[in-house]
Amino acid sequence: MNETKMLEVYLSASELLQAAAVWLASDGRILGVNTLFSKELGYSQEALKGKSIFQINPHINLMDWKKIWKSLEATGSSDIESDHITADGKLYPIKMTAVMVDIGEEKVCIGIVKNLLELTRYKDMLELVTSMTKIGSYELDLVADELITTKEFYRVLEMDEATQPLSRECFRALIKAQISPDELSNLDEITDTAIRDGVPVETEFAVIGKNGIDKHLRFYVYPLTKEGVTYKIYGAIQDITQQKATAQPLELTKYLIDNASEMIYWVKEDGRIRYSNQAFFSRMGYTEEEITQLHIVDLVPDVLEIGWDNVFALIKENKTLVLERNKQCKDGSLFPAQVFANFVEFHGDAFICKYVRDLSEIRQAESELRRAFDEISALKGRLELENSYLQSEIEVEYNFNNIVTTSESYKSVLQQVHKVANTDATVLITGETGTGKELLARAIHSNSNRGKRQMIKVNCAALPENLIESELFGHEKGAFTGAIQRKPGRFELAHRSTIFLDEIGEMPLELQTKLLRVLQEGEFERVGGSETLHCDVRVIAATNRNLEQMVQEGKFRQDLYYRISVFPIHNIPLRERKEDIALLIRHFVKKFSIKTGKNIDKIPRRAFEILEEYSFPGNIRELENIIERSVILSHQDVLNFDAIPFKAKEKIHLEGNGNGHFKSLEEIQREHILNALKKTQGRVSGPAGAARLLGLNDKTLFSKMAKLGIHE
Repeated sequence: MNETKMLEVYLSASELLQAAAVWLASDGRILGVNTLFSKELGYSQEALKGKSIFQINPHINLMDWKKIWKSLEATGSSDIESDHITADGKLYPIKMTAVMVDIGEEKVCIGIVKNLLELTRYKDMLELVTSMTKIGSYELDLVADELITTKEFYRVLEMDEATQPLSRECFRALIKAQISPDELSNLDEITDTAIRDGVPVETEFAVIGKNGIDKHLRFYVYPLTKEGVTYKIYGAIQDITQQKATAQPLELTKYLIDNASEMIYWVKEDGRIRYSNQAFFSRMGYTEEEITQLHIVDLVPDVLEIGWDNVFALIKENKTLVLERNKQCKDGSLFPAQVFANFVEFHGDAFICKYVRDLSEIRQAESELRRAFDEISALKGRLELENSYLQSEIEVEYNFNNIVTTSESYKSVLQQVHKVANTDATVLITGETGTGKELLARAIHSNSNRGKRQMIKVNCAALPENLIESELFGHEKGAFTGAIQRKPGRFELAHRSTIFLDEIGEMPLELQTKLLRVLQEGEFERVGGSETLHCDVRVIAATNRNLEQMVQEGKFRQDLYYRISVFPIHNIPLRERKEDIALLIRHFVKKFSIKTGKNIDKIPRRAFEILEEYSFPGNIRELENIIERSVILSHQDVLNFDAIPFKAKEKIHLEGNGNGHFKSLEEIQREHILNALKKTQGRVSGPAGAARLLGLNDKTLFSKMAKLGIHE
């Protein structure tokens, strides 16, 4: 029960008294009166509650009241004779018996007022009050060695009331059985000290009650002196057992909260700090006194924007809330904190009790862990991508280390490769499909300063237009449907390496602008991202199309064409290096014999003759596929050339078709693709498809068929 509630109980009880009663604070304020007191003065009870003792007693000022209060603290009770003034200004004499009462941690005075103009009795009333407050009073006349007490004095000590005044020694003998020798010695000592020095003292001691349980008592001694000699002492003895029982766990609780390692503080409804334990005000850089002068916004700046009233209402509604907020220290520094906020109502007041956990070390550890994880993830991701890319390259089985030739015309091409390899110049490789443009690109890369890193390849014709930008530059998570995580693009993977843009002539116009920016500035953004990324990449491009004609037709940007054709290399078709056909046949027979586990060391002369007469519109890739098919169909050590789906008359007649019409390259390609589809019964992809027969990627063949108007 709090002080206010206890006072209300006492006020209610004082209404039962047959005398005027007033409750006073240490500063003279009237805390409450009973009905008889208000009637005597002619005021209402509420009107008197707002006044002070000085307004109804013209003879007492603040200094006088302080002396009276000091006497009450020493003795527990005191008699005061004076005058009161009524509401209409009339004086009447009174005698007030004042008794000090402990209400929780507060002390108040109850005054039983006797109007000396009337014959009233107040002894029973005083006894009632002292009984309620468990205070017994005494007077010890040192000259007469006579002890006079109230009835409550004996009740507090649980002793039978004496029928006549006792001497000091008789009293000691009575309580000796209830008090330990040490406590009795201490009681004697403080009494002797008060008598000797003439100063008030108080102490606490324990006695053994009738039920065998210790009782805790508070003993007051107030000496009266004359000419430096103490001749009488007044005092009181109060039963504080219940207070002790209540106070001990409260003291322990307060000690634990004050010294807890977790930070704890309370905020009042108006946002003011009501309490802070040592851990909190020390971490915040304040003293205990300073922090209780602050408002919540001084400690949590973002509350100013949200509004404390809104925060308080939210916590009140939810009763408890876990928040993460930055706390602001006295020096202005901030630290992240996890706050457990609880709404508490205590004796009519509302508080937010907060338990604070400093997250600085946790956040730092998380940041370091996240940074390490990001680095590991980035390295792992890059390794997986490079490994995946390398695996895909291995699966396609490109022979970038095996350039086989005896042709003088092709050696001139290789001389250009050798000259440009050690530079960072952008290279454009042109030539028909299947001539080995990628093989030349890999030779340039492997002989350059970037050769230790993996060359990254992009087939611009094989990618759908809506995905080629993402493939080149990467995308952020959520950039488009299906983008479930961030993905680095090929330019990111090719940082400090080489990127090979195959079939660059198939790149959409709108993407050519972004590619030009990368070539000029070395920077780009991922799809769906705003961060500008930088890369150091050497670009090698390849095409089988006439880019100059495409520029004139508006299908290819002129500025991009000039940018990629810094060092153009034209890769000659196989029909212009016929001296290499026999060499390539032997090379491919050996390669696929090892692959299939066969030992083919004999090649029919007719195979050389027929193939050397063939014009190879599919170039080296077509020758490679013909030999692979032959090896697969061979059962002994002789190449089974008869099983090759190939006819010598199926030559490409560059001179025309007999009627004087010279076929265009597109006509030749269309005718050749149709023948391949006929042989594969219309199948485009797969091991037995036309793409495999022509030595083309499935997607590349589909793209060419669409351009040439060939439908499945």
